[in-house]
Amino acid sequence: MAAPTLRVRIGFTPDTFTLDDLIRGVLDTGKLGGATTLSDVTSDVQSVSINRGRSRDTDSFFTGSCSVRLLNNERKYENTNTSSAFSPGIEPMIEIHVDATTDGGSTYKDLFVGFVTDINLSYPDGSNSFADFVASDAFMKIANTKLINQSFSSASSGDLISSILDNTQVKFGANRDIETGISTMQSLSGITENTLSVLQTVERSENGSLFMSKSGDLTFKSRHTTFPSSVAATFSDDGSDIPYLKVDYINDDNEIFNIISLQRLNGTTQTAEDAGSQGKYLIRTLNRTGLFNNSDTEVLDAANFLLGKFKDALIRFDNLVVDITEQSTSNQNTILDRDVTDIIKIELTPPGGGSPSQITANEIIDSISYNITPDIFAVSYKLSNADVQAFLRLDNTLFGILDTDKLGY
Repeated sequence: MAAPTLRVRIGFTPDTFTLDDLIRGVLDTGKLGGATTLSDVTSDVQSVSINRGRSRDTDSFFTGSCSVRLLNNERKYENTNTSSAFSPGIEPMIEIHVDATTDGGSTYKDLFVGFVTDINLSYPDGSNSFADFVASDAFMKIANTKLINQSFSSASSGDLISSILDNTQVKFGANRDIETGISTMQSLSGITENTLSVLQTVERSENGSLFMSKSGDLTFKSRHTTFPSSVAATFSDDGSDIPYLKVDYINDDNEIFNIISLQRLNGTTQTAEDAGSQGKYLIRTLNRTGLFNNSDTEVLDAANFLLGKFKDALIRFDNLVVDITEQSTSNQNTILDRDVTDIIKIELTPPGGGSPSQITANEIIDSISYNITPDIFAVSYKLSNADVQAFLRLDNTLFGILDTDKLGY
């Protein structure tokens, strides 16, 4: 077995006409519009690290990051070297794509799509030079825009997200995968705030998921589609499914909340609490204000929903580490296909006997990290317990069990 073949491509010179640019602003050069030309730099790659997702279920997704170290002994990646084939395009905000293939190059699976923010050169000795390309996904672009005195009509959560992205002060034209959403947001007037913060408020108001996918699509999932009817992959330590190097089995108090206090704009505070949980774990409060929901009734429903998810201690698997190199081709493809918010199953057979002999749980992928060198192709997952957090879904084989799953809204 061999590791998947990594590929790294960078768009050093975008094929787009740029006003007032000495190179890209020349007329009649055939560079009016069009896609970015990506140059394959894989032969110089020394290492790649990728980190995407969120810290835990109660947090919003952070801006994904990627760092690629390239051998620079021929000075190909120095912006001061005008002889470089990539000159003058060695600069921040150029595109970078990282993907991998298991079939020799017929099909590539995305690992990261984003934009270079820093290019750092190092000269550790008299013979070698390295160029570190540091990149962020397109959340970075949204976070660098601001809505100033903008108004939006009442709409579903997904439609409001689309309206914000289309706003003339944002103009986010990248690929999107936006669901309509379940909750209706109120009309907003005179909004002056960071664009990403506004979008994440919509995410919290829906109790959905807003993230950049591994393919570079801005993705929004409603709360009703975050729990599919089947797991995307099963990881086990008994040889029956995808093997893993390690996993932690955790019983802690990091995500216990027994008072949920929510307030929407122009609304009154809605509170749900559980005395039994408070007696066991002390008082632990989750506060959210400034939500965009259009009724206090729905905000109260949301408070009860979150209380059902978080009032008890979450026994969960976490910190799953998998070595892709030693997997079968089928398992490699399954691993490379995974993205944040996917649900996977973990199976653990503890030593020492006891009952049950195997511990199993369904988990949500909160974050994915890749560590890739010529000798290593490893992936790590941060996880949240999907079984405890799920709500009842009719005709759903995973989350449609009466008397076990809590009601949604």
